Amino acid sequence: MKNILILSNFESYSKNAIDYTLQLCRGQACHFNFLNIVKVWSYTSDDLMAAKPQQAIYDSILSDSKTQLQHLVSDLRSRYKEENYLFSALTDYDVFTDAIQQAVENYHIDYIVMGADGTSNLIERIFGSHSTRVLRNVACPVLIVPKGYRYEKTSKVLLVLDQSNVYNSGMAQKLVDLFPNDKLEVSVLRLSQNDPIHQQEELAAIARDFDQKDIPYFKMPEAEVQKGSLLKTVDAVTHAQFNVVLTQPQSLLHRLVASSGVSDIILNIERPTLFLKH
Repeated sequence: MKNILILSNFESYSKNAIDYTLQLCRGQACHFNFLNIVKVWSYTSDDLMAAKPQQAIYDSILSDSKTQLQHLVSDLRSRYKEENYLFSALTDYDVFTDAIQQAVENYHIDYIVMGADGTSNLIERIFGSHSTRVLRNVACPVLIVPKGYRYEKTSKVLLVLDQSNVYNSGMAQKLVDLFPNDKLEVSVLRLSQNDPIHQQEELAAIARDFDQKDIPYFKMPEAEVQKGSLLKTVDAVTHAQFNVVLTQPQSLLHRLVASSGVSDIILNIERPTLFLKH
């Protein structure tokens, strides 16, 4: 049974990611853990003083979140009662990425799912949006579903690699795990000035893993164009319905002086994208 952690803040893009994921996993045995992380600083002293004397502050802070999650889970149980799904509701008010990492470890999570609303600001550019912080700080594959994307049966997938990432069969294994009943056709986008030394061996491995004779291969130096814009273009050319991106850690100093490639991808993706740690 897959253990999937879905981050929920009850916004429309978050609900859309939930709908996509539960349709994606139809016919599979899955345990969905819905996690809402409450911002403690969003509560005023009046909010806390209004709590009943016998209530702990912790319970007071999380009460609304728990109620909303319970309603969400109840609705999903009714809508997907024919599926082999289990649902759990989790709430926390810890540091955002710390709470997620704890859930990953405690519930043996295989995938994290998040919705993306496609917006950013200066604070997020420096310290990272919720999505980029999860990608950088949490040790787990992350599936990001763009705002408004509706589920469709997946047959075409784009693998995104850069000059320091080399394809490995683990990418294929993750896709087979997510799409056990679908025949996938893959293309490759290489973000690099030069082809890798072992390009032919790499393409042969991809062809073998996906039982595919010809692998469409696109190469573009990273400096020439924003990663996110390039990804949208190649998705359109290949008719890709799903992306897989290998990521690497990036320092705070680098984010201060240069646009983060991962952040740019998150802001621009128009297809569900699975991020795997290199």
